Order: sequence, then structure tokens, then C-alpha cells
Amino acid sequence: MRPTTNADGDGLYHVHRDVAVSLLLANVDQMSRSCSDHLLQGYVQHWRSFGCGFYLVFDRKEAASPPIGRCGLRITPDKEAELGYCFLAAATGRGVATEAAAAVVDRAFQTMSINQIVAFVRPENHQSMRVLTKLGFQDLGFVEQGRAHNRFILNRSVRHGLNQRSAFVPWS
Repeated sequence: MRPTTNADGDGLYHVHRDVAVSLLLANVDQMSRSCSDHLLQGYVQHWRSFGCGFYLVFDRKEAASPPIGRCGLRITPDKEAELGYCFLAAATGRGVATEAAAAVVDRAFQTMSINQIVAFVRPENHQSMRVLTKLGFQDLGFVEQGRAHNRFILNRSVRHGLNQRSAFVPWS
């Protein structure tokens, strides 16, 4: 994993044009390159403004290959730290999202002055719900936020307690 930069247009578009990712982020079958580039500029600006943001995630076995997803934190207009991630359909079911999200969450709690992280997942996205549950997030139930989502929260104390017993490797 590494932070997104202005030079990541091709790599991020590789992720964004995946049908599953495009439907999740833009509700279209395939996101346009211009839309992906616009999102990238927002991600880079977010890093500058808040010192956190999205990382590109690469397959450990094929580090020279294009990214397989993105994962990170954004600070919302309500000043909440929100975890977000998306992965190529071909990369799901291998624990990559759990590992990447755990690294982001652990680093955030270690280096930022936050005590809580939120996440929003569509009710039909059971895989993402499982990822958040493994990390210790609590499902607060259904909320209407543009579209229907379940709101999850994770408090620093809960994650710290899980890390004492966890097999996750801390951020390196």
C-alpha cells in the first residue's frame, strides 16, 4: 500500500473501471477516465489538507502489477474520520480488504487524534460488512445518506483491545 499521488491516474483508473467498483462509486457500469481523474485530484488534495487519505493497494505476490484496490480514510464535512475501500472483483474473498482496512485503522489510531472511525456500507454488501465486523466495528443499523447504507463505528478502545489478541500485523 502507498498513498495516492498525482502520478497514479493509470493505476487508479485500473481500479475504478472495474464493473463492481464503478457501480459502487458512480452507479455506472464503467467509470470514465475523466471521472476517475477527478476523484484522484480530490484524493491528493485530501492528503494535503488532512494528512490522511486513500492508499493504492497492490497484490503482495505481484507487486509490479497494477493496483487491486484502494483503501483509506477521509475526513467528512462533519469532521468524522470515515473508512472507505473498494477492490477489483477478482481481488475479493482473499482477505485483502480486511488486511488493508486493518492497517489503515491501526495507523489512524496510532498517529491521529481521533477516537472513532465510521464506515458506511450498502445493506446488500455482506462482504464489506464482514470486513468491518472482523475489525471490531459495530453496526448501528440503517441510515439514509444519499442512498441506503448501514452505519458502522469503531472506537479506539475497542480496536486497541482487539489488537492485543489479533493476528493483524501493525502498519510497517
